[in-house]
Amino acid sequence: ELDTWKSDFNKAVSGMHSMISAHIVSGIQTKIDNKEEFEEDCVWTDPTVEYVRRLSHDGENKKAIENLYFSYMLILSAVKTARDFLLQDFHVGDNQEEDEEAHEALITVLSSPLLQNDEEVLNEQLSIASKKLHDHAIQDEETTHTLWEARMRSRELLRIMNCVQCNKCRLHGKIAAMGLSTAFQLLL
Repeated sequence: ELDTWKSDFNKAVSGMHSMISAHIVSGIQTKIDNKEEFEEDCVWTDPTVEYVRRLSHDGENKKAIENLYFSYMLILSAVKTARDFLLQDFHVGDNQEEDEEAHEALITVLSSPLLQNDEEVLNEQLSIASKKLHDHAIQDEETTHTLWEARMRSRELLRIMNCVQCNKCRLHGKIAAMGLSTAFQLLL
């Protein structure tokens, strides 16, 4: 099952998990840098130990960084695909000032050199993950017909996020899962 969209989906979800782990490690370091106290029952107090456990090749997931990179490339490819649409001047809500602020922030993100169409080499490197996903998903008529499973897996991922106890973690997990689902829709 290495050359299927299912393995690519699992790799992308693992990358999303690695991203969350990276945020946790960063949060531990930020607490230390700000000289904040850890709660008594907190077991995650050493960022180096947590990095090794969660993200290194010697940790729980040997391919954590590779999967993080894969997810990052999928998201960047999807954003690049939608870039021209997102750069259009549009208004979503009733508050024009908020719409303009959001649009300016979006323009800043979409102006990243990674999302520009200038360098062919960069474009090629950026699209490796999305090309792999597309080629695995559209191998033949049978795999094309099973793409509805990708939507169902995305829905299940969102349902699983409802089980997360911490509201902040649930929100971040749902946003990440929705971003990943949107990337899959754009790329397939």
